[in-house]
Amino acid sequence: MDGFHYYNLFETKGFEYILTIVFFLFLIPFWIMLNKKVKITQQIGHALGTLSLKFVTMPRGVYHSPNHSWMHLLKSGKARVGLSDLLLKITGRIRVVPLKAEGELVKKGEQLFEIRQGEKVMKIAAPLTGEILRYSHADAENLLLDPYGNGWLLEMIPSDWIAETRDYYLADATAGWAEKEIVRFKDFLVNSLSEHEPQLQPATLQDGGELREHILEELPPAIWNDFETKFLPSITVSKEG
Repeated sequence: MDGFHYYNLFETKGFEYILTIVFFLFLIPFWIMLNKKVKITQQIGHALGTLSLKFVTMPRGVYHSPNHSWMHLLKSGKARVGLSDLLLKITGRIRVVPLKAEGELVKKGEQLFEIRQGEKVMKIAAPLTGEILRYSHADAENLLLDPYGNGWLLEMIPSDWIAETRDYYLADATAGWAEKEIVRFKDFLVNSLSEHEPQLQPATLQDGGELREHILEELPPAIWNDFETKFLPSITVSKEG
């Protein structure tokens, strides 16, 4: 029949094209699964290069406790309490939930706040003993952008300011402490990832690199829990009388 031509598929490249198509049909789902893992690794890898001392705010007139809360004595005799800029640069966006009521007495070392990030929860101890006057209920933006200004968390009347702040960090001592804390955090992260998420460990640090801000946002609850129990030191609870 004029105009009709018969082609043997196996004698042309058509069969190769079909094999190629079938190959990609099997490859695409695998690639999607692999890409999810790569994306997580890239998120951790992008966490390098920005968490350094030069980007951490440390007002000279503010005391810092080892558990990364801060306190400042006002002229009125009231004290304001908040969370350190370094802690917030590590955790990222959080919601703060008070564990003590206004008008209640809290003792140094007692649990004062919960900080929450999705299903992740961490408790922060009170750095001072005193009567809680009021909470600011600062939102996540104020906490991150202005932790020592609009990001303060509560006002209280301290019971023994001088004695309870004696071992805290002030002025130049704060910078030295914060620098050591960044190094200690890197060591903590390597160890915690090794235990809970070893597949992510190589992506967390580069040679000479620095960790990205808000890195705990990228990591699972097990790392968050380790951070509370193994990185944040406890504060001795004040005794009665």
